[in-house]
Amino acid sequence: MKKKGKVLIGMSGGVDSSVVAAMLKADGYECIGFYLNLWSDPTQFSSEESKKFPQNKCCSIASMMFARQIAQKLDMPFYSLNLESEFKEKVVDYFIEGHRQGTTPNPCVSCNKNIKFGAMFKKMEELGCDFLATGHYVKIKKSKGKFTLHRGLDGSKDQSYFLYNLSQEKLSRLLFPLGDYTKPETRELGKKFGLSELEGKRESQGVCFYPEATYKPFLERYMKAGKDFKPGEIHDTEGNKLGEHEGLPFYTIGQRKGIKVGGGPALYVSGVDKIKNALIVGSEEELYSNNVKVTDMNFLTGEPPDEDEIFDIRMRNHGKFSRGRIKKVDTHFEVELLEPERGVMAGQSLVLYRGTEVVGGGILT
Repeated sequence: MKKKGKVLIGMSGGVDSSVVAAMLKADGYECIGFYLNLWSDPTQFSSEESKKFPQNKCCSIASMMFARQIAQKLDMPFYSLNLESEFKEKVVDYFIEGHRQGTTPNPCVSCNKNIKFGAMFKKMEELGCDFLATGHYVKIKKSKGKFTLHRGLDGSKDQSYFLYNLSQEKLSRLLFPLGDYTKPETRELGKKFGLSELEGKRESQGVCFYPEATYKPFLERYMKAGKDFKPGEIHDTEGNKLGEHEGLPFYTIGQRKGIKVGGGPALYVSGVDKIKNALIVGSEEELYSNNVKVTDMNFLTGEPPDEDEIFDIRMRNHGKFSRGRIKKVDTHFEVELLEPERGVMAGQSLVLYRGTEVVGGGILT
């Protein structure tokens, strides 16, 4: 069989990347399996031995051994790359600093930009590979000399929201074989390729670098009490004191639970006053806005769209779509929403869609 090219496959030890490796191998590509060792919080472990080898949800020793086992079964080379320091700087520190500044950053967006399609893409070039492949549920199309990124067929698994930072150069060298499959179909493909090891294998959930369901305990471990956060007053939108908060980084716009202010109508976090160290709460109606500001915009075709075009807009992963238009204003972009959107969170990403196509995205401020 004639080889179609040399491809570096990001393998996590999960179902999706394992099936991708089997698909590309069967399709005639020269395949190399590649595993990323990423940073995990060493302070969460009690024993000294565990602190030396902390386990990230996405890259435990067990998952690396599993990925190696799959690569051996498929008769393909397998390597691992230590990106702990890069991940700590570009993803973890970015996450901590964002909360320190009063925003709600999305670490998965930064990971895809800087690690999976940053450092790993660079390694793909260094190894002389033609392509980089992953198990993301997205699709790439080419039309009139331009590459476009599209939502995956399986809406529940679609990961296009995280990939708006890709460029034409990168899109031309990426392979996403699972874009036209649902998750159940991917599991069936695993059986077809004889990967019985994948049966019953569970997926990791949540942010990978801390074990808790919420980020508050993690931030408490890595922020300094009295400097990065300190208790303060909770005010309503008129400036009246309603209670006390535990530290501004522990709250997000739209939050209702955990405010500990009761005895009346439901109240939600609507903002912060960093100068007064005050948490601002208000009614649900006060959470809605028609205009939002976006920085660090990237358009996948390289050119901003027409200011009159109406886009589908997503402001959180798997969140509902809004409708609106975008225009350049000085050094940033402003998005006008056709209908008010609830709980816009600074630090999250706003992504523009034209049907299934990802047009671009940026960071809400």
